[in-house]
Amino acid sequence: MQLLDTPNPNAKKLLINHTQSAGENLNIKNFQPEQIEYKLLNLNGIDSIFVGPDFYTLLKNNDADWNAVLKDINNILDKI
Repeated sequence: MQLLDTPNPNAKKLLINHTQSAGENLNIKNFQPEQIEYKLLNLNGIDSIFVGPDFYTLLKNNDADWNAVLKDINNILDKI
């Protein structure tokens, strides 16, 4: 998995193999606590996740600092 910058300063692109339908926003209610999607959506600062083919776009809220959010994201990715 790789995390990339996007033109949107509030978005990062996570290259990931997934089985979700492209074009939808993920809902935490559809995942179990052990799933990466649940963990990412549960992070303080992450507002939503948009699904693309072979990637997720992670959107943070305006008040969140990417440095703190990225640290939490990397902690999740390191455990996979």
